[in-house]
Amino acid sequence: MRRRFTDEGLRQMGNFLRACREAKGLSVHKLSEHTKEYEARFYEGLGEPLPKVLGVSIAAISRIENGNLNKPAPDILWILLDVLKPEHPTENRILTLEDLLLIGTEAWNPNIGD
Repeated sequence: MRRRFTDEGLRQMGNFLRACREAKGLSVHKLSEHTKEYEARFYEGLGEPLPKVLGVSIAAISRIENGNLNKPAPDILWILLDVLKPEHPTENRILTLEDLLLIGTEAWNPNIGD
């Protein structure tokens, strides 16, 4: 089933990510630094050369958190999820990229099982 991001879904997704960041006690600047460190370790583990641009920029994090990105790139969302490791609100597991995309398309209800 194909779904599109909605304005309200993007705002909800941004609010969720902001709440996760604030719960970890991270500023946008610190989160950006953590994403750079995470991505550097990832490439180092693969034995690959580092790309010129690492991590998620402060501006990109702010745009995502404010719901101002029409099509957030899944790789950026994945990095944010790997760094923040948000808990699913009703299940004892880490939130997945699929869960986050469902929030962005307003198709997500944490009270309904899969």
